[in-house]
Amino acid sequence: MRHRLPGNQLNKPYDQRKALLRTLATELLKHSEIITTHAKAKALRPAVEKIITCGKKGYVADYPAAVKKSKGGNNEAKKQVARVVHLRRQVNAYLYDRDVVNKVFDEIAPRYKDRKGGYTRILKAGFRRGDATPMAIIQLV
Repeated sequence: MRHRLPGNQLNKPYDQRKALLRTLATELLKHSEIITTHAKAKALRPAVEKIITCGKKGYVADYPAAVKKSKGGNNEAKKQVARVVHLRRQVNAYLYDRDVVNKVFDEIAPRYKDRKGGYTRILKAGFRRGDATPMAIIQLV
């Protein structure tokens, strides 16, 4: 029984739900705004916010200089480069598009560097014709 367990199951098995959220996250980060059902938007929000947080933790203003320092023998620079590479690989494992991974670390992370969370906004967009499902627009703030 799954009484009171967190997260929306979206009426799908785990593998399909994971693939759906990965696809929606990739498209949201690529276009910075998508229209989907309200339930999917609410399920997508935590995944995208975790990805952006990883991007913020792995953001280095001058990455080539950090690599150069690490090759010179600076231990702090080596740790920083290793952390950046680790976080990029984690985000790359979740998202489907490498260009979106680069966008997360190079464009989105610096934009939210002073923000403590709440990177997405969900707006209600009426009801879908045909089955009257509540629709929502989820966008990056």
